Amino acid sequence: MTLTLMSSMGQNQIRDFIDHNNVNPMKLTPLSTFVMSWYGVKYKLGGSTRKGIDCSQFTKRLYWDVYGRKIGKNCDEQWKQTKRVPKDSLVTGDIVFFRSTQSPSGWHCGLYLGNGTFAHAANRKEGVKISSLSEPRYLRAYKGGGRLD
Repeated sequence: MTLTLMSSMGQNQIRDFIDHNNVNPMKLTPLSTFVMSWYGVKYKLGGSTRKGIDCSQFTKRLYWDVYGRKIGKNCDEQWKQTKRVPKDSLVTGDIVFFRSTQSPSGWHCGLYLGNGTFAHAANRKEGVKISSLSEPRYLRAYKGGGRLD
């Protein structure tokens, strides 16, 4: 996989994501293909294209492109659409939500990938990336996980 070349984050999170997807090493899933194709796209508040995308538009686009499901246009709507899931019960495809002092809405979200990692449009500095729920900033800000029925 070429994710290691694109990484601007810790190698452990990338390695976890690769290991997660190497269960069937010859078969890339639609989810891993989507995440790799958006990796590194810059963050833009309110953006929804490859020129720039924000966190909720990233999860909205991912859910449509990967799962064929429409979800809300912002974190608050996505939160209301999902059923709460305990952190230790998260599965690939769940949406993870955070409190954010950087966002005008006060929210941040991403898509859980498994092994404690999630994909998200992080911020203007980092863009679309894979992060760990165990990073201090996400541990402090974690609000909850959500699953669509």
